[in-house]
Amino acid sequence: MKIKQIIVGTGLFIFASTSSAFEMSDLSEMLFEDTATGIGGKLKDAEFEFRANRTILLDKSLQNRAHLVVSRNRGSVLIAGQAETHALKGHAVDIVLSATQLKWKEGDVNHVEPANARVCNEASSSEASPAMPGNARRRAILKTASTTVECSTVNRFYNEISVGAPLTETQISDEDVLRATIVNKLLHEGIIERANVIKVVVSARHVYLLGDELSQGDAGRASEFVKTIPDVEKVSPLFRF
Repeated sequence: MKIKQIIVGTGLFIFASTSSAFEMSDLSEMLFEDTATGIGGKLKDAEFEFRANRTILLDKSLQNRAHLVVSRNRGSVLIAGQAETHALKGHAVDIVLSATQLKWKEGDVNHVEPANARVCNEASSSEASPAMPGNARRRAILKTASTTVECSTVNRFYNEISVGAPLTETQISDEDVLRATIVNKLLHEGIIERANVIKVVVSARHVYLLGDELSQGDAGRASEFVKTIPDVEKVSPLFRF
């Protein structure tokens, strides 16, 4: 079964990306607090990923016809991998959003910090000045939200599923080795001090780097370094600051 092995990894301002992104809105419940950082934030990420992965594994229509990678880091969610048809690709996205109780509004936010005003009520959006930096504006919106309207910092969804044959078990194993190699080299190079500073996701030798603990300079250094590693064909840094 090609989807039985799903890599969990995940990824606040985008450093650089050609990925497809969607702005989240109208959340049915508050999944993550704005202050959920450190261990608390990582546990929230793991809970989200578990829901998504379990749903994918139990979906019979995806068995042997898709290999999917679901990853989350606080405000950003990535789903990558392969699905045999466009219909399966759309179905995979739908069930992940449903399982994690997220809804999204289409819009290209690759180069724009989303306002999040639509997540809360009108009164909350008036407290956040458009001139504020993205993260400050998000906190202002969340702070002034009414008690009857719940908000979430999850506001970016990257749909990187390609249409094609899913990877074989051997290819999946090779990608696990490549991911471990990347993390190991980043540590030995001194670019990161801990393995969990950057979430590394590999899909068909396309490497996604997610995280919000690095400066822009260190994130750029990490991205350029990963490009030099053998067997890496493409790097998409999805860092946020």
